[in-house]
Amino acid sequence: MCGIFAFFSPQSVPQHASLTSDALAKIAHRGPDGQGWVTGMERQIVAHFSPALPADPPSAAANWGLGHARLAILDLSAAGLQPMASHDQRIWTVFNGEIYNYLEIRDELIALGHHFHTATDTEVLLTSYRQWGTECLRRFVGMFAFVLVDLDSGIVFAARDRLGIKPIYFWNGPHYALVVSEPKQLLASPDFRPRVHRQQILDFLIDGVLGHEPDICCFANVRPLPAAHSLQWKLGTEPDLAKARAYWQPTTKVEPQSWHEAVEKTGVLFRDAVRLRLRSDVPIGTCLSGGVDSSSIVGVAAREHSLKMKTFSICSEDPRFDEQFYIDSVNRHCQTESVKHFLSADRVIEELDSLVYYQDEPFRSISQYGEFVVMRLARENGVTVLLNGQGGDEVMCGYRKFTFFFLRQLWASRKFAALGYHTWKNLWNGDRGLWDLKGGFRYFPTWLRPQTFSWSNMLRHNWATHSRMPWQQRMGKTIDLHEHQWADLAHWSLPLLLRYQDRNSMAHGIEGRVPMTDHRLVEHLLTVPEAYFFEGGRTKRILLDALGDTVPPPVRYRRTKMGFETPQAAWLRGKLGAHLENCVRNSQRLSEILDTNAVANSMQACRRGQFKLPHHSLFAPGVLAIWMERFQVDPE
Repeated sequence: MCGIFAFFSPQSVPQHASLTSDALAKIAHRGPDGQGWVTGMERQIVAHFSPALPADPPSAAANWGLGHARLAILDLSAAGLQPMASHDQRIWTVFNGEIYNYLEIRDELIALGHHFHTATDTEVLLTSYRQWGTECLRRFVGMFAFVLVDLDSGIVFAARDRLGIKPIYFWNGPHYALVVSEPKQLLASPDFRPRVHRQQILDFLIDGVLGHEPDICCFANVRPLPAAHSLQWKLGTEPDLAKARAYWQPTTKVEPQSWHEAVEKTGVLFRDAVRLRLRSDVPIGTCLSGGVDSSSIVGVAAREHSLKMKTFSICSEDPRFDEQFYIDSVNRHCQTESVKHFLSADRVIEELDSLVYYQDEPFRSISQYGEFVVMRLARENGVTVLLNGQGGDEVMCGYRKFTFFFLRQLWASRKFAALGYHTWKNLWNGDRGLWDLKGGFRYFPTWLRPQTFSWSNMLRHNWATHSRMPWQQRMGKTIDLHEHQWADLAHWSLPLLLRYQDRNSMAHGIEGRVPMTDHRLVEHLLTVPEAYFFEGGRTKRILLDALGDTVPPPVRYRRTKMGFETPQAAWLRGKLGAHLENCVRNSQRLSEILDTNAVANSMQACRRGQFKLPHHSLFAPGVLAIWMERFQVDPE
């Protein structure tokens, strides 16, 4: 896992050497193990710099360039440095991520007559492209974002993995285009002026949603390449994201299968997903929250692969948020070494500015600080690769909202006997939340639940217009559970969580791996009969039955879930809330969007107990103010 940078233009880019150097410096945290770059003019290489090579003069005219900051995971030698070229120096790439099945593909390519000089998956990417062209993407199991320059054809090829685990952003400036791993790299360009994306910021303030549209972010005119998409353009031109093409679109049509067949296939695919993600030349550990997802990963890695590893957990002195009982049971069961950290509100305030900086964009909850700390904890303990359970709730319908969606589907289909059975089973297994309609509604996305509060009445008059995105309008009428499942994977939930995870891990030079998002597992679980997700009134039983005693009984039969939770409510009533109020009051930039005095007064009244606001509503204006000031983002 690394960071990339690229520039492309019809003409020579002025000051391209300093532009590349500054852009790579801004992601030094992503690649602490070396940097390199290559520049060219049309189909000729102009300069190539690598720590393993003597430096070429960097100032010669160039209309394209590739830069790379390396985090060494596979083949730690200088042979793994990037940009990397094919044997004949005619294909060049900068690559961020991992192709987990690179050994199998490598063997296939050797059988076809190809030769390899490194033990890297980057060389497998180059050789796969030479053998299969753009169709190579369909063979990869992994997470990736890369830019590849083919000097023979004069074509540039960029692609992103199926679920968008690894980031890649495009910005078209006045005379050139930049491709980056993190938006902050664009600040290296004197032509980049940070401005808010109006629709995204309004969606965040009013509906609490971020990352829900695949080709926008919080910065105006900065566009992510959507997940499962690739893009081609000619050298001497600039990329046009309107021409990006999808190479993967899974079906959500249910495939007939028995419970036993579904469980067996789930187990096979999950075990293989974990197996592939244990490939590394550096130490591996796991995040452990005590929930089903992370506990299952620890169980397979430790008990079925005999991996002696450390687990990293966030704990709380507040028993309402403490998961140590489950964490300890997993560590005892799997004989893994536990490393724990207890969160502090004072440290959150001290580090909130840094967290915003590394995230690049606002975030919905201070719980992201817990993940940030876990990643730092791993680095401090000598672990470079960290597996975690991100994506499990989306792919296995683990959120309570999915129970409501399922029951609603049964009602709409007039399957009243099944509706009664599943409702009774959920209640029997302790899900008393089904009786609590108010509590149940909070598990729906905000745009599907009754509107209770937003900052919309405190918007400045020129910001007061807000309209729904088309997919939101469509999903409001959707009954099919698998369509809601895919919406969480592609829009509502997972893209945002993957952005959080990428930035939190890379801030500390950690490669985060997410077995739950293996596309083969996703494809399978998008097609199992809907009732299997709620078998016996328990979510994720389809995985737990597949793993058996790999997971300890306290986790297998637990009825609560938290993840990396923080005591956010208490903190927002205390020093953290006061800090966020001050950030809102003092933000000149935010005051052009919101009546910041009115917002801060409402936050203060809530903190004093005069009335209640949702946690997100309290947190959003403060983190938005910090973000706008930290990156000097203009409102328009």
